[in-house]
Amino acid sequence: MPRLQCLAIIPDGNRRWAKKRGLPAIEGHRRSLYNGRRILQVALEHSWQVVVWCASRSNLESRKKEEKDFFFWMLRDELRLRLRRTDKVRFLLRGAWREFCNDPIIPELAAAVERYTSTHHEHQLTLLLGYDGEQDIEQAAQKLHDQGIRPTRELIRANLWTAHLPNADMIIRTGVEGDPHDSDAFLPLQRKNAQLSYTEISPPRKRKRMSESWLA
Repeated sequence: MPRLQCLAIIPDGNRRWAKKRGLPAIEGHRRSLYNGRRILQVALEHSWQVVVWCASRSNLESRKKEEKDFFFWMLRDELRLRLRRTDKVRFLLRGAWREFCNDPIIPELAAAVERYTSTHHEHQLTLLLGYDGEQDIEQAAQKLHDQGIRPTRELIRANLWTAHLPNADMIIRTGVEGDPHDSDAFLPLQRKNAQLSYTEISPPRKRKRMSESWLA
């Protein structure tokens, strides 16, 4: 099978899935995390080299405190797991998550994981947290402006949080219930010619068999 380069996933519908079952929102996020790990493994088995998982968009600040706290608990859990893994997957955390994070351990863990996996080049996982493509472009343009450099499309792309990513070959959005639509400015400079796929299935109910048909 030829090597597929970049797969981006927007795992929407976690809270709706939980609400329909009378469960707290955090239960939808918890199951999405554990199923997301299986989905990543299936994606790698299907020859995807780069996987982007959009854990949260820029509306993180509007979430309830319990939900935000749980997001960062999950992030700590994932980072600690990554420090013990031997699967040779490079890990990068990107987005405006630092604006919402009050846990001093998480930045240290994130830096440690990026160092630990920096020599892994076979596969790559980028986790987006507190991400918005327009904000990403704005911060890149501001960075150039502060250096007295005239922004160009090429320079802006080179200064994005997501500058390391190639163009996406496929973007999948989950949890779409009769209204397939795009997400808030998702990878605006890396989506040219990307295949767009929408599914009603939400990550909390994913199983390996579904993942295989989803990602093949």
